[in-house]
Amino acid sequence: MKILKLCWLSILLMAMFLCGCSQSNEDEVRKAKRFEELKGLPLDTVLTRAYKFYEQFQATGDTLLRDSMDDYRDHFFARWKLSTDSICATVPADDSLAADLLAIYKAVLEFEVKREYLYFRDRGKRDSLEKANPIDIADFTKKWKEDPDFLRKLFEGADSIKDAKTRPIPFDEALKHLKEDSSSSYNRAYFVQTLQVRYVDIEGIDMKELEKFRMYWIEQDEWKKTNSACMEKAPTGQRILVLNKEYNTLLNDFMKANVHESLQERYTIKPNKYPFWFPFIDVFPHHGDDYYHFNSFPIMDNAVFNKAHDMVKLDVMERFNFSSHYYLSKRSGKWEVVKRRDGWVL
Repeated sequence: MKILKLCWLSILLMAMFLCGCSQSNEDEVRKAKRFEELKGLPLDTVLTRAYKFYEQFQATGDTLLRDSMDDYRDHFFARWKLSTDSICATVPADDSLAADLLAIYKAVLEFEVKREYLYFRDRGKRDSLEKANPIDIADFTKKWKEDPDFLRKLFEGADSIKDAKTRPIPFDEALKHLKEDSSSSYNRAYFVQTLQVRYVDIEGIDMKELEKFRMYWIEQDEWKKTNSACMEKAPTGQRILVLNKEYNTLLNDFMKANVHESLQERYTIKPNKYPFWFPFIDVFPHHGDDYYHFNSFPIMDNAVFNKAHDMVKLDVMERFNFSSHYYLSKRSGKWEVVKRRDGWVL
């Protein structure tokens, strides 16, 4: 009797499995057919139609309109994902600079995750300390006038304390807690990056000199441009989309045509600021003009290497209108963050 029951159970499970596989295959065939149907449409048309359905859904709450929006929006990202520039490993394997930039980018991303987690974890403690010890503006100004280097020393001290707290945090633990927040950028489906990085080599420079170095010391025509290697997946789990000139123009034109904000609204930063894009990518307005950021933070832009290419200083935009400086060193073949300094609002 037991054997008979086990046999029936096995048959039932097998039938359920085959049914599931059949449904899954049907869904894939349907998706492939729909992709081919929409493939002939220009990308701006695909986005415009998706946004019209989005507006109608917002007004009525009709789930059929939401499904139509998803259909076109999903197709847009599927096309982007398949574009030539989004195919990873486009940089030759023997390009050592591209390989270094890839490793540097990963090191910065992992450090940034831990740093952001530290910020949220200690927010309550930090707020209570700030309330108990408010900044004395008059005293602050007096010290700054007496010692022009006062501000730099203050920042360096604060950055050193944060750095010492950040390093011991396990990356997996930090990422797990950040992903528990539904508004976190780490819950986006894609991480958007550009492949091109501006860089310059400096003769005979050590880490101390590199820390003092300023990007604006170098003439524009001395900067070089290179492709960095493309990650198939970010260390934070998202698939990679590469932002080339075509997509940057297309996305900016789309935003400028459809999003109309007052100046105050434009510079109000809140989770999921432009919900049409959720949960795919984060979008932020530029500071001072009507363009938008589509790269995912942190954005690695400028790199100053020593001649041996085993030390580097980076300009890194960590969040909306805020840039910081990362210093990395290559030790035993591995790039490590040596120091991070707060920068300035851009």
